[in-house]
Amino acid sequence: MSGLQVSHASASSRDSLRRLSTAPVLGGSPQVDVIESKLHAPPPRAGNVSRRTLIDRLSRSAAPVVAIHAAAGYGKTTLLSEWSRVENRPVAWVSLDGGDNDPVGLLSHVAVALDRIEPLPPTVFTALASRSGSVMSTVLPRLGSALAAMTTPVVLLLDDVHSLVEHACLDAIAELAQRLPSGSQLAVTSRTVPGLPLARWRANGVLAEIDVSDLALDATEARTLLRNAGVDLPDEAMAELTRRTEGWPAGLCLAALSLAAGGHTRPLGPAFAGSDRFVADYVQAEVLAQLPGDLVRFLTHTAILDRMCGSLCDAVLQRSGSSQLLGSAEDSQLFLLPLDHHREWYRYHHLFRDVLLTELTSRRPGVAPVLHSRAADWFERQGMHEEALHHAWAAGDEDRAALLLEQLALQLYRTSRLDTLRAWLDRFDEKVMERHPSLAVLAGWTAALTGDAIGAAWWADLAERSCATSPPHGGTTAVSTLHLLHALTCRRGVDQMRKDAQAAVRLEPEAGPWRPAALMLYGASTLLAGDAEQADAILADAVEAAERIDAFPMSSLALAERSLAAMSRGDWTAAETLTRRARITVERGGLETYLPSSITFAVVARTALHSGNVLLAQQEVIRAHRLRPMLTRAIPWLAAQTMIELAQVQLALSDRAGAWTLLADARDIVARVPDLGTLGDQLGELQRRLGQFQVRGVPGPTSLTAAELRLLSYLPTHLSFREIGERFHLSPNTIKSQAISIYRKLSVSARTDAVLRARDIGLLED
Repeated sequence: MSGLQVSHASASSRDSLRRLSTAPVLGGSPQVDVIESKLHAPPPRAGNVSRRTLIDRLSRSAAPVVAIHAAAGYGKTTLLSEWSRVENRPVAWVSLDGGDNDPVGLLSHVAVALDRIEPLPPTVFTALASRSGSVMSTVLPRLGSALAAMTTPVVLLLDDVHSLVEHACLDAIAELAQRLPSGSQLAVTSRTVPGLPLARWRANGVLAEIDVSDLALDATEARTLLRNAGVDLPDEAMAELTRRTEGWPAGLCLAALSLAAGGHTRPLGPAFAGSDRFVADYVQAEVLAQLPGDLVRFLTHTAILDRMCGSLCDAVLQRSGSSQLLGSAEDSQLFLLPLDHHREWYRYHHLFRDVLLTELTSRRPGVAPVLHSRAADWFERQGMHEEALHHAWAAGDEDRAALLLEQLALQLYRTSRLDTLRAWLDRFDEKVMERHPSLAVLAGWTAALTGDAIGAAWWADLAERSCATSPPHGGTTAVSTLHLLHALTCRRGVDQMRKDAQAAVRLEPEAGPWRPAALMLYGASTLLAGDAEQADAILADAVEAAERIDAFPMSSLALAERSLAAMSRGDWTAAETLTRRARITVERGGLETYLPSSITFAVVARTALHSGNVLLAQQEVIRAHRLRPMLTRAIPWLAAQTMIELAQVQLALSDRAGAWTLLADARDIVARVPDLGTLGDQLGELQRRLGQFQVRGVPGPTSLTAAELRLLSYLPTHLSFREIGERFHLSPNTIKSQAISIYRKLSVSARTDAVLRARDIGLLED
């Protein structure tokens, strides 16, 4: 498989559920993790009624987008699953759930599913594994281009889109719909009308729709379903049952279960027609009441699980023999869906599971937390901390959930699942976070490295209060990482930054994962304090420590800072060597969209210009500008340092308008920090040099503001200015004004031309 290194799932329960870990061929890049079972259509179940007529209709349709929306129990997944088995074109399947409300996680599954059909470029997985979370500007363009370039028409099936509530995820699906290769289709299922631009697609004639009226079974199909379940009714009774259920497949299945259990002559229970409020009573009275008590207990108690296997059920129920019981439940048509062809992992039909959970919580309200706690124990033993975290939270054990998130946070950050990390952090109140300052520090670190200055400061203050009032979980590690966060955000000036970094160096063990960061920040603060010689020695130690554990972000940043130290003493030969190493490290680590890489691009531009390579200097300036929306006062020293270096290059290239824009942004950042050491002097010198020119120059692409650069990444999308404004919480007029300014600086007059121009010069993915 080109572009991926795949670790094949083992025979263990854990691996058959979860881990297909993929990584770009660029050695050492962070891995892209997906859940293997979500990439396979459920195997066919005995007794299903074929929907071949609907499938033929969809396959013949010229519409590239198919939307299948109906309430639970109408056979949407069954329809997609059958389609996937009979379709001649290659099929990529992704099952969705609430955990996919993170665009990186969602697109990782889509990318791996497509890659199995036709190898995608490694750059797609590099973007997915980057730590910037820059989905709209990097991940989507690369994945969309790879999809559009596929030589084989494909069918991409996304099941349960109603699970997605985040705009970014729905926007991503809409963008992929626009990039389908000729002859391909995207099909989505949803319990409700999905939050996708259906009206626009409908008006443009690119949408085919399937709804309740299409999915309802007619009398002939209903009879086939019941006969497959071992129930045969007279014509009059069959017609009445079909009328009362309105052809609702789940209702007919429930009726079949009830009739099979009670005999074919048993009177039919109360009528229901697909409305959830009738289902619980019907299942309880007509289905569960007919089953043995031990089986009912098994069904209701295992309903707390999203997915289940025999050993997991044994652990949750503290019993043995669950594998056999799962197989028996499947054979009995009890709404149990296999998730793999080995019949090892299962899930309940969503509708049936909802009823079972209602039964459990109403009859035995204190049992569910105990069951969730046992599930958390099992998943933690398997090393599946994300699943353990979900169950610990459901058990109401917030401290255990916080400890699990501490173990999981770095993995989520390294795989760029920042939205998932933020969503979990938002669940904990201040009291819990105060008991877990290490978690607060990780939250602050993540916020800072994505440009969120307010979030970084808030988390740092919370962690500091916690460490000051009580011994924290994590002991010296919590204190050490808090010093690191203070050093990184440098809110109290360079002198305090240096003290915090020194303290972290003292506390971090030689082989500790945070030691490269501690040394890097100590070296950077020493450089900002004006001692280039000592800084270079410390930074050399940081590079060595980082390279020892493949900590590419810290080694690339330390190398860039060493290059600045070499420039300050006039050693351009050393500076060029160090920048070359820094650039190679960025490429090896897949860090092109990682905020700290901005200083690497800036120093490469400076050394390139010094050696007369103007073209390379211009290219690296553009690379750095793509990261400027994240260059905020969250990491003020790095933002100001990068802007000053870029401004010097742009001034040397006679781009005075761009240099003035950077100068203004850098001044605003420096003004908010008590003292940024030598950066203040450099800023003053830059302002003096720019002040020598009477005219500020003609605004060009490099004079785009951070807000304009952020908007620029949305211009290639299907979103209108009003919709973009909703994403940014800005008025359409503000968005329009920013767009007009972008057009002027790019010397164009329309949105499409702006996108083409930005791609041509490298500000947008080509």
